[in-house]
Amino acid sequence: MILTDILDQLPLTYEHGQSYALIFHADLLPLLEAVQSAIPSQHRADPVVLADGRYMLPGDLLSEVGEEGLYAAGFNAFDPQVFQQIELIPFEDGVALLPEPVEELTIAS
Repeated sequence: MILTDILDQLPLTYEHGQSYALIFHADLLPLLEAVQSAIPSQHRADPVVLADGRYMLPGDLLSEVGEEGLYAAGFNAFDPQVFQQIELIPFEDGVALLPEPVEELTIAS
């Protein structure tokens, strides 16, 4: 499923949004940064890199894209065509795509 599939349902409830992960390719990062820089806010979407090089945001952000939501101005600044490039998957599937944690190395003395 892609984000455009649920645009008519936004904003989602917080609980419903928590069930999703938003997945997108690195080529959207400059656009995200440009929108967030143009609309200063203390609330910033901070994607995490996945093991395959794509990025993920938590779907609960979709509960704050409606009128007066924390992310409404930024969300509305995007060209809706961008939403076709954002995949929605179950949150637990997104978590499974995170890189394995790096174990701390100890240096023997």
